[in-house]
Parts: sequence; C-alpha cells; structure tokens
Amino acid sequence: MIILCVTGSIAATESVKLAREFIRNDVDVKCFMSDAACEIIHPNAMEFATGNSVVTKLTGKIEHVKYSQEDLVLVAPATANTISKFAHKIADDAISTLLITAYGHDTPIIFVPSMHDSMYRAIEENIDKIKNEGSAIFIKPKMDEGKAKFPSKEDIVLESLRTINLNKD
Repeated sequence: MIILCVTGSIAATESVKLAREFIRNDVDVKCFMSDAACEIIHPNAMEFATGNSVVTKLTGKIEHVKYSQEDLVLVAPATANTISKFAHKIADDAISTLLITAYGHDTPIIFVPSMHDSMYRAIEENIDKIKNEGSAIFIKPKMDEGKAKFPSKEDIVLESLRTINLNKD
C-alpha cells in the first residue's frame, strides 16, 4: 500500500488523478491530507479516488503509527513547509508525524516538490539535507512559468513502483 500525503499546493488538484493511476496499477492507496490541502480539494474527492477514508488530523486511532510501515509514503504535492518540517524532524500535524514515524521505521519516502521557483530555491538547503541523510527520494519538478510544477503522474507512478520493488528485494 502507498500512503499518499497531499499538502497545500495548488498541485493538490492533480492528486485525485494520481491516486486513480495507482489504483489502475493495482496499488492500494491511503490518503493523508494537510489542512491547507483540504482548502484546495475536499477529502471526499480523495476518498472517492482511493476507496479509503482520509486522515486529516492526529487522533486516538494513531494512524501515523498504523500506516508508517507500508510499502511507501509519497508526498505529492510536497510544499516548502512540509519538506522543511521533515528536514528538521518537526512533527506537528498528521503528515509530518507520519513522515517522522515512517523515517524511524526505514519506510521509503518520496517527495514531489510543487511550489513557486523562489520557494524551491529557498529550501534547496533543506532538500540537500534530506538527500544527504538518505532519508527520502525527490522526484524533480517540471520547472516552467516560474514554478516548480508537478511532473507527469506517469513519472510519479513509475518512480514509486520502482522504489517499492527495490525495497522488497
């Protein structure tokens, strides 16, 4: 199962299609959404896309622990805020807490940065820190119109499946 974390970039609108592409590839998807993502798309859209309830906050069900040892945690889109929190191991919401718990279990994590290019440049140090730790993979965004845009969903699915298969060996 892939845990798809949707954060507050306008690229969140692509997450429904991304989740459906995983389903078409016979991959189960569970979604976590940040508050900012819920302002862009409704959790019901992700529930429809995945066929699973959506986690939007920390609860007594401790979903951040329950889902931290799945095949992959995919943060798509990944905002500057989420990447920076992970770089400094800050856990203050459902997604950041899931990421740190998954990191502690050596669960593969992939980030798909999606933001304005100035923000992307501003957090390059945090991205490098995460890469140097070996704690996550980054799928390079498509740089266009002054933005680090969401790459093709096919590229994201391919890299995700490749990462899962590498970690099963």
